[in-house]
Amino acid sequence: MRVAVALLLVIGLQAADTVDLSSENLIEQGSAQFAKSCAVGYCHGSEGRSARGPALRDRVWDPSELFRITAEGLPGTSMPGWKDVLAEDAVWAVTAYVMSLSSEPLTGAAAIVELGAALDSPQPPALSAGALRGKELFFDLTRERRCSVCHQLDGLGTPVGPNLKIAAKGKTPQELERDVREPHRRIAFGFEQVQVELHSGETLAGVLAEETETRIRVFDAASVPPPLRSFAKADVKRQLTRARSSMPDDLETVYTSDEIADIATYLDESANGS
Repeated sequence: MRVAVALLLVIGLQAADTVDLSSENLIEQGSAQFAKSCAVGYCHGSEGRSARGPALRDRVWDPSELFRITAEGLPGTSMPGWKDVLAEDAVWAVTAYVMSLSSEPLTGAAAIVELGAALDSPQPPALSAGALRGKELFFDLTRERRCSVCHQLDGLGTPVGPNLKIAAKGKTPQELERDVREPHRRIAFGFEQVQVELHSGETLAGVLAEETETRIRVFDAASVPPPLRSFAKADVKRQLTRARSSMPDDLETVYTSDEIADIATYLDESANGS
């Protein structure tokens, strides 16, 4: 059945050099493929609402990055690559479907992409010496507290907080450095801290991963790395959204000023190609 869907997509798209990710027909085909391959209980859940994998809906995605992740997978995680299983057109269909779940769905000219462009695009320029030091610090496994415990960049890391490839876009190194030092000053949309008080008396705060009519799932910021905890709504006494970040206040005790500057340089060059 999976091969049949892929062949159908190839027949429908092979005459075109571009694909419209806002096409209802393509989104419908992607939805069918997603339900078969991606929505199972240990992956992304029905309509991308999250299961054991991260929630995909109501987020902002770059279509080329999303296509690349779907096609090639994420090293060091349970996310497999699908390029050896599905035709490229089928991967674009899944991409179109997930893009339709975004908090900012693509429309008009922004929805038109060139087939093959995401995998054939040139590699990003080499990082500067400062950015390389920042990258080592970002993923430094010798540190229990490190950026990659909660953030992803270049397809690596943990998707608890914002994807920094997106969040750092358009910011200067100085602004990024200030974001690290003053995490509550400017909070990424959708990542305000949620505080949950249970009838048992326990209170926890962290990042909201998923909320349905019956359950709430929260990354508990009290631990490193933050565990994903799930509660029945009936067990929740009070739930508040606070105008603050779950990012630690004391990162200046984890990194020196020079190290924070190097991390900011890495974020800038990765997100903005500086």
